[in-house]
Formats: sequence, C-alpha cells, structure tokens
Amino acid sequence: MSTTEPGDLTPPQSPAPRRRRRRHTPARRFSGVGRHGAGDTAAVEEALALAEEAVLPTPVPVAAPVDEFDTHDATELVSWHAVDAPEGAETAGGWAPETRPASEDDGAWLAAAEEEAGAAEHHGGSFEDGLSRFGAVPAGYLPAEHFYPDEEVDYSDRKRRRRRRGITLAAIVLVFLLAVGGGGYWLLKQLTAPPADYAGPGSGNVSFTVQSGWGAKQIGKHLVDAGVVKSTGAFDAAVAANTAATFHPGDFQLKREMTAADALEALTGKADAVTYFALDPNVRLNAALTAISEGTGLSLDELKAAAAKPSAFGLPESATNLEGWLHPGEYRFPRDADAQTVLQGLVDATKATLEKQGITDPAQQQRTLTIASILMAEALKGDYAKVAGVIENRLAADNKETYGLLQSDATVIYGLDRYSLLVTKAEQQDKSNPFNTYVHKGLPPTPIGSPNDAAIEAAAHPQASDDYYWVTVNLDTGETLFAKTHNEHLANVDKYRQWCQANEGRCK
Repeated sequence: MSTTEPGDLTPPQSPAPRRRRRRHTPARRFSGVGRHGAGDTAAVEEALALAEEAVLPTPVPVAAPVDEFDTHDATELVSWHAVDAPEGAETAGGWAPETRPASEDDGAWLAAAEEEAGAAEHHGGSFEDGLSRFGAVPAGYLPAEHFYPDEEVDYSDRKRRRRRRGITLAAIVLVFLLAVGGGGYWLLKQLTAPPADYAGPGSGNVSFTVQSGWGAKQIGKHLVDAGVVKSTGAFDAAVAANTAATFHPGDFQLKREMTAADALEALTGKADAVTYFALDPNVRLNAALTAISEGTGLSLDELKAAAAKPSAFGLPESATNLEGWLHPGEYRFPRDADAQTVLQGLVDATKATLEKQGITDPAQQQRTLTIASILMAEALKGDYAKVAGVIENRLAADNKETYGLLQSDATVIYGLDRYSLLVTKAEQQDKSNPFNTYVHKGLPPTPIGSPNDAAIEAAAHPQASDDYYWVTVNLDTGETLFAKTHNEHLANVDKYRQWCQANEGRCK
C-alpha cells in the first residue's frame, strides 16, 4: 500500500535507507473497519476490499450534527453512487450524492454492528503486538517512518546515545587494559626482583640452634623467625650459590639482621675459620670450661676469669659464677671469638630457654636453674616434674616433715667435688660444706650443673603433690617411689638397698 497522498509527487523512499535511519517511534496503526479496528490481517484486508465497493451512508443533521454510528435515529441518510457526468459537472470525482429517508432496518443494522463489535476480542494496536501475535508485520501496521519522508525524521537523540555507548565502551576497554598491564608489570617485577635481604653486617647476639635432621628450608624459616635473615628466599638463594655448604646440628652465635650469605657462612663455615665444642647435660662449670678451651683454643685461665664475673653477662647478684648458665649443646664460633663472646653465647641460650618457659625475672631464673640441676642429678626424666613438686613441698615455710631441708645427696657430693653417689653420715653432718642440704635449709648457693631443656621446663612447672620423699629403687628400670612420711620413706630405702645387694657393684 502506498503511503503517499493523492497529488504528492515525492517518490517513495526505498526500504534500505529507512532501515538504516529508523528511529525508535511507536508504530502507527492503520484504521480498520469500525471504531474498534479488526486487529487481524485477513479481516483488515477483507474490510479494505469491501470498502472499495461499499456505498457509505452519511447521516443528515436535523437540529445538530450527529453520528449515525452513535445515535441510530437519523431521519435521512445520504448515499454516494457512481455517475457518468460531463466535464465540469457538480460531482465529486465521478460520485454523486443521493438522499433517502432512514428506515428501521438501518437502525437495526447499526445496533447489531455495535453489539458485534462490543463482543469481539480486542487486541493491542501496537507494532510490537502485531509482531508477537503473527511473527511478521501484519497488514494495517506500518512503522511511523513509512508515513514521513526521511528528511523529516530527527535522528540526533539516537546518535547521541550511540556516541555515549561508544565512549563508555572505550573507557571500559582502556581501564581493563591498564589493569591487565599494571598487574602484569607487578607480577613480572615480583618474579624477577631478588628476594628481600638485609644489608648487613648485623648487630647484637642471637643464639641459634640447628636441630639434628634440619635441612636448608627448615633452617631458613627459623632464621627468619629469629630475626637473623630477612626472607627464606634470600637464604635459599645463598644456599643455591654455595653448593658445597653442609649443615651440622649445634648451637651457633649469630647476629640480628645479617645478610643471608653471612648467616650461611656462619652456620657452615670453613673448617679453619670456625671452632667447635660440645657440652653434655648436667656438666659442671670446670668441666664445661675445659671442653670450651679444648674446642676453641682459648686459654682455660682466660675462660675462668671471665666466668668469675657473672654480672658482666647480665646475671643476678645471687649468681656467684656461671655454674648452671652454660647451656648444654653443640657450638660453633668464629675462630677469632674471645672468651667473653663464647661464654655469652652459652648464657644467652640458657636465658632463651628460661624465657620460653615464662621465667623472665633474673632471681627467679637463678632459682629455677638450681632446682633443674638437682632434678638432673637426683631423678630420671620421667619423674622430673613430680620430683620438682616434692622439692617445692620441702622448701615451703610450713613444711613439718623436713623443716626446709632438701636432704639431697647430689648437692653434698657437689660440694665435696666428687661424683660418687654414696654419702656417709659424717658427710651428711658436715656444716662446713655450703652445699650440704642436710644441715643447711633451702637451696644450695648455686646450681650443681648445667640442666637441659626438659629439666628447666619441669622446674618451671612442678607437679603438685603431698609427698616429701623420693628414692629410686631400681637403677635398671628407673622405678622411683614417693612417700609422705619419713617412715614410709625408710621402707622404700630398704627396697633400694635390697636391689643394690642383688646387683653388686651397681650402687657405688
């Protein structure tokens, strides 16, 4: 169907530009039959065909303009019919009017048409509704641009929207590229940058222990935790660069914030640059100093002179020497380390163990070490905590069993400077021995050896009990019996003597 009016000489626009330049304007509905419209393609086409042949009735107003489709009471109807008229006659395009009176049949016809139209199913008249119901553009529905020439359509709004969409899309793409590029640069920098390392050479002293079975990864992690090296990556790189490096268990004296290479050198070292020695648990001061002298080459007199000044190592006033403070273990020191440096390293290792158990007060540290050294000499490892509880009971002010006396053979023989476990009655009554806890109340003046970590832990956390006595009655199995009273204890001592008689020579 043409969209041009009669007399319009403007040629219709082709479909292609209309599709390209179509704007978002609601479709206009072509009027169908009646005021409701058919809304159906076939009905519209049929109505158009009938309209070409029909003679449309026109109401003649009587008193005022009326619409025969609304009033049904017009007195005259006007019909138009084709006529042959000469040129210039008073006709309308070959049609002439004819007036006739309205009849009842006309009113009935109009009423029936109204009733039928009211009962008919109504559909939306939009362009989208036609598409949804028929799958194609139904007859009677044309886009608005079919009714207007292309030059009359305003496309500026759509152009602005397209321009905004283009700018938004470009911005999103730009942000994405910047994010990807920045992330890639950061990742590349992380992958290629050397691992974090301290500038060195470090300061202070750090006692570091390499446990048996530790490899480079474990050592590196513990070095970072101790504040010696800055990162495990730096230590791994140093190990990779020094393939000849080998690790050995022991205690090492390092510095805080060392370079990874310097820390590795201190832990592995060259044979001619590092000294080595080992201290057994429960070793006494003189024996410890002798072992240190033999391992480091330092003069024994120089070591003894340094050990006689405990205040120089930050120890409490109650400490008269370094007895008990030289932590057992394996040690490696630079060959040029002096006596003060070596002994400080061992003292620091003991302090670290005490602090790990929550003992930070210097006087309390000295007391804990003294009890721990007695545990090592008097009990087996499995009984450390329980014997520590018994010692605390004996040291209590309200002790009515031993009245503050520890009565330890181990302290007596330490004061006698020997290692025999047997103590005579006379030795138990010798008041000249300051370590004789049979006659002197409380703890001995100093520890009686260097306790290990297990004994220090038990002394710091004793097991509570009501016992005041203990004795090991079987040296092979380590069976230890505890008693609350002295009579019960004497019965346990008889069991020990019987075992000694059955195992001649074992109790000397």
